[in-house]
Amino acid sequence: MGKYLYGIINSENKQSFGNIGVDNGEVYSVQFEDVGAVVSDIPENHEVGLDEVKIHEATLRKIMETHAVIPMNFGIIAKDEAETKKVLKQARMKLKKTLEKVDNKLQINVKISWDKGILADILKENGEIRKLTREAKEKADQSLMIELGRKVKLVLDKWKSEYLEDIKSSLKSLSDELDENKVTDQDTLMHAAFLVNKKREQEFYSKLEELEKKYEGKLGFLAVGSLPPYNFTKVGVTRIDFDDVEAARKALGLSHEVSISEINSVYNLLVRRYHPDLHPVDPHAEEKFKEIKSAYNLLTKYCEHYLCSLQKKAVEETILVEEKGS
Repeated sequence: MGKYLYGIINSENKQSFGNIGVDNGEVYSVQFEDVGAVVSDIPENHEVGLDEVKIHEATLRKIMETHAVIPMNFGIIAKDEAETKKVLKQARMKLKKTLEKVDNKLQINVKISWDKGILADILKENGEIRKLTREAKEKADQSLMIELGRKVKLVLDKWKSEYLEDIKSSLKSLSDELDENKVTDQDTLMHAAFLVNKKREQEFYSKLEELEKKYEGKLGFLAVGSLPPYNFTKVGVTRIDFDDVEAARKALGLSHEVSISEINSVYNLLVRRYHPDLHPVDPHAEEKFKEIKSAYNLLTKYCEHYLCSLQKKAVEETILVEEKGS
């Protein structure tokens, strides 16, 4: 029976969280020394879908009530208890350090956007832009419209800088850490996650309400919590696809049984041979170099120990513990 993995906790004894898991299975911890993997039993070939996403999230929230937790990515299934313990053993010290960091803490996501009435505020406060707006409408002049857009953007950029400095300063004082997501649309000023001590959660929300009133008519605030500390627990568990490993092995010309030193030696040799700087007129040199580098990164991630097998069975039975985003 496979083990569906929800998260990692600090615990020296087996814990049970009730029958709240996938297919109403018992959610419990598999222990290795003083760390536990919170799992529920599941057939290895079970198809995980939207319903399981909701169960995964709800289970993590339940675990958070009594334990610091490192949330795992959705859909990770270990083959059995032995493989689960192997994961814990492989990364015990890394897991302990991360759990210490998020002990008694939770994540609150905050999104800040321009209010729909922001342009009215700009017109109200900026006489030059009011005048330019009237002229652009009266003359229907495209160059004036372009100039108007430029000036409005300058004002918005200035306000954005001032507002975010104030908001971040206020919220940072009530949180342990801030992790900003990349903003991809012009209406959003900030999309960030804050790591907040559970004892200061209500204080954090009160400060958000205070800021919302302060910037009423200019900014809109959306806060989502209490969440597991996804952004602040960079340790993740994943499987590597055999086809990717096989393609990387062939790209470096390796056998199915290799060592880290062999991977490094072959990589250094191929880099010297195919580096784009050495082949400025070869249109395929850069593509080949990227393929070699990608293969090297994948195989060094997979082969953590001195010797490793790139055989299909070995790859498919391996779960990696790694830094998320690495």
